[in-house]
Amino acid sequence: MENFNLYAAASRILKDSVKLEAGESVCIVSDTNTTEIGEVFASCVAAMGAEPILLVIAPRKTHGVEPPAVVAAAMKAADVILQPITYAITHTNATKEALQAGKRVLVMRGVTKELMLYGAVGADYKEIDRVSELVRQKMTKGGAVRITSPSGTDLSLSVEGRTGIMLTGLVKGPGTFAAMPDGEAAIAPVEGTAEGTLVIDHTMDGIGLLDAPIRLKVEQGRVTSIEGGKSADKLRKLVEEADEGARNIAEFAIGTNPNARLIGNMAEDKKAEGTVHIAIGDSHVIGGTVESSIHLDGLLLAPTVWIDGECVVDNGKLLIK
Repeated sequence: MENFNLYAAASRILKDSVKLEAGESVCIVSDTNTTEIGEVFASCVAAMGAEPILLVIAPRKTHGVEPPAVVAAAMKAADVILQPITYAITHTNATKEALQAGKRVLVMRGVTKELMLYGAVGADYKEIDRVSELVRQKMTKGGAVRITSPSGTDLSLSVEGRTGIMLTGLVKGPGTFAAMPDGEAAIAPVEGTAEGTLVIDHTMDGIGLLDAPIRLKVEQGRVTSIEGGKSADKLRKLVEEADEGARNIAEFAIGTNPNARLIGNMAEDKKAEGTVHIAIGDSHVIGGTVESSIHLDGLLLAPTVWIDGECVVDNGKLLIK
């Protein structure tokens, strides 16, 4: 029964999220942790009259690390790209170049059988699309953003002149991408504008559930200190082993999926309606200018967000509907 459910879920994703058509070529990028899910998608692609190309790579070290060159070439040659993979390759030149070539991309970072069957994946994605577009418009029209949280976040940044994006589980056409599970509106802050304190208090890419909140000091758009428990030590090591761009405040996003659960997996956690996630590292795929070998999201619970003085999230309640 589990396999039947997985096939049904994969078929629904192919039909609704990427609108797969017979005769199309589909590059499925999986890794040694997600091979079974990649094989399910390959079988469903073939059953729909399309051509599956299943690639299995070693898991990357963390999110945002480039895939092998042969994978990048295969993605550019396909019509549709599926990424059921442990660590996201969304924020890489390989994915950016595939999008520029007009490919349709569905990101499934951190995917598990459980994520394929329960929670956020079963939401009303047409409604999520509607709400996310309202949030995206508010971000795009906005300038000054302030984010606070009960854990101690008090961060200001500018999005002036930047264009927001939304990820709603629905790939809109050539050269666009979405994720599954999904539900968020996001924007790349203007480089050098973020100032204040950022406290990640639940989950962090590359780490998972935190042993204690991670407190980051942010000055002129960059993280200047990382404090906390063992989780903070892990994050500090990831940043120090990366590159100059790793300290950049790369993304500000608001979750819009009412079905998303807090399960310790950022693939679903960061989609939860009324949460905020802030990323460090690479921003060039979503409209920023900083390139880095990492892109790591950190989750804030019960945030309050103001855009140009208007409260749009109040203690974890999304006010834009």
